[in-house]
Amino acid sequence: HGGHVTTQESFQLIDCLNAELADERLHFHTGSQYRHLLVIKGGNKHIECALPHDSINKDWHGLLVRPKEGYEHSGDDCYFDSLGVKHNRLSPEETSDILNDLILKSQGLLEKHKVNINRRFCGLPPANLIWPWGGGYRPSMLTLSEKYPEVRSGAVVSADNLIRGIGQYAGLKVVDVDGATGFADTNYEGKAKAAIDALRTDDFVFLHIEASDEAGHDGDLKLKLKTIEDIDLRVMGTICSELSDWKEPVCIALLPDHPTPVEMRTHVNEPVPFLVYYPGIKPDSVSCYDEQSCMSGSYGLLRLQEFMEEIMKIQ
Repeated sequence: HGGHVTTQESFQLIDCLNAELADERLHFHTGSQYRHLLVIKGGNKHIECALPHDSINKDWHGLLVRPKEGYEHSGDDCYFDSLGVKHNRLSPEETSDILNDLILKSQGLLEKHKVNINRRFCGLPPANLIWPWGGGYRPSMLTLSEKYPEVRSGAVVSADNLIRGIGQYAGLKVVDVDGATGFADTNYEGKAKAAIDALRTDDFVFLHIEASDEAGHDGDLKLKLKTIEDIDLRVMGTICSELSDWKEPVCIALLPDHPTPVEMRTHVNEPVPFLVYYPGIKPDSVSCYDEQSCMSGSYGLLRLQEFMEEIMKIQ
């Protein structure tokens, strides 16, 4: 991630890439920090990309994009543009070739960019290469209100563009918070207050904080513990203190989306602990919130949409 390159620096780098590499088929869109979006019209999502946090200290030359094994491209594979015109889609091989060409060309452009020259002068690592994390098509999905009619309106509070994008497709209003960074220096209290304000008018609010995940990817145990403490005190503390005076009951669910152990520095496929609070709800025997304790919780192991279905049963 280029030593946590800033969004302001990224704007300049993405502008450079668009000026030199963009055309009618492809365009770069600035996101935040080191996360951005590349749109390739007619690109094929059946490709294999090496995840950066799974490839630490590996030679990137051996991790370039490749077609997904076992997928056979059909000449009938097509897509429709915004005007409803049908076009043939690129093959996985063609898409991989385009991406790998962009990777190599970006290195020559970004290596000598003034942003990276200045970062090296300041002793910071440069953001001198683009790296595709994965491919996908524009999703077609039900909104949260369509899937759960109890949710008449909702909002998402996050500094992460992936979460914000999913929120938009789910029909949630995206709430901006000054000082929200997606890292350990984020505005914890500001995000908590934004969630509270949204709850005054909306039925559902998704508050997302990325700081602990980033600390896990960095392998920084001390920082990860600090982010968890900040979430506990500055986010949950702020929310619980405010809601204690509300007459209207509010259901709160607290959970991570996945584990990111500092010793592994990547996501692992393990169950996540969660807790659910609602005034009058009968507690089970679990009195400590952690991975081991929650395994004996009364909900058991919930999969996929089962969690949301349980939440929607609470009244």
